[in-house]
Amino acid sequence: MATRDARFCQTCGSALTAAHEQEAVGGASWTLADIGKAIGIVILGTIVASVPPAIVADLIAGSGAIEDDPTALTIALGASIFLEVFLLGTALHFSVRKYRLSVGSLGLRWPQSGGFWATVGLAFGLVVGGLGISFVYFAALDAVGISPDTDLPEQAYQSAGPLIVLGVLSLAIAPLMEETFFRGFVFGGLRNRWGVVAAAGASGLLFAAAHLGNPGTIYLIPPVALIGALFAWGYLASGSLLASMAAHFLFNLVAFTAGVVEYS
Repeated sequence: MATRDARFCQTCGSALTAAHEQEAVGGASWTLADIGKAIGIVILGTIVASVPPAIVADLIAGSGAIEDDPTALTIALGASIFLEVFLLGTALHFSVRKYRLSVGSLGLRWPQSGGFWATVGLAFGLVVGGLGISFVYFAALDAVGISPDTDLPEQAYQSAGPLIVLGVLSLAIAPLMEETFFRGFVFGGLRNRWGVVAAAGASGLLFAAAHLGNPGTIYLIPPVALIGALFAWGYLASGSLLASMAAHFLFNLVAFTAGVVEYS
């Protein structure tokens, strides 16, 4: 017998469990401990899984630098796939699988506000905002004589192997897996506990930290963190990751194309 306080899904009419009800109103069932465990697994798992490819790449390069050998560089870049796999896997495990939720709880759904064209417009707005942040930041660094290094050697754009791996990673894999983890899982889990601003900032900083490579990339933290926070706002505004995924793809496409044009 149903109770007077029972609540039902407006779509299918079935009774909502506590977890499903929380998901339906835009909350997150996963806890801060779940987020912490996921981050720890991503860090440890990526380090451990990347060691064998790093050893192989070093052996292939021999006495030379890895970045100077196309095959070794291809293997080294390909090791980044482990990071992306752990990002998606832990996000799904500590949310969808653990609490028996739909992938919609991570923002993998059609926008909750606005239709197709509104989503397209939001995606382009996020890209313009992200490019604007990058332009202003690097112009300011240049004005004070700072030229930050990047974690991608120019040789990555000059040989087919590294170029293909880089393209697949940045254009096909990263937008899906990184948006799911940093925006859907981390920001989604923090926003109702810390507030939108703090949650966007924290998820943005984690997003930036994941992009650190050599010591010179420390300068990339501020703009990447701000762009991550901007993408979190895009998720909040639409209730879906589609706009931020599209923006992530377009942003990476601009960077990838610029690298090809400059170094090829």
